Amino acid sequence: MRIDPNQYLGNIQPDNVQQANTRGTQSSQSEEAREAGAVDADDQFQPSPTLDQIQRLKTQLAQVPDVRSDRVSALSQKIQQGGYKPTNQQIADAMVSEIGTNKRS
Repeated sequence: MRIDPNQYLGNIQPDNVQQANTRGTQSSQSEEAREAGAVDADDQFQPSPTLDQIQRLKTQLAQVPDVRSDRVSALSQKIQQGGYKPTNQQIADAMVSEIGTNKRS
């Protein structure tokens, strides 16, 4: 069973206490608005130089083709002419390198 103190005592707070409580609620609400990120007129956004550098690098990376066609065509010609003969060690190194690359992705 829940006991409601107002049922027995009535509301015994004087009016001035209730008004003070209301003002306290209003001021805490304005503090909450400031903490929640209310924007001041003096606030300014200054991007860091690192952000600018990252954006430039992203632009440069977007211009690099996924397939380096010049290397692919040169290798294709070597294979067709029989001039491409990798050693077993070169093949093993390439396989290990590819496995390491796939693990990081």
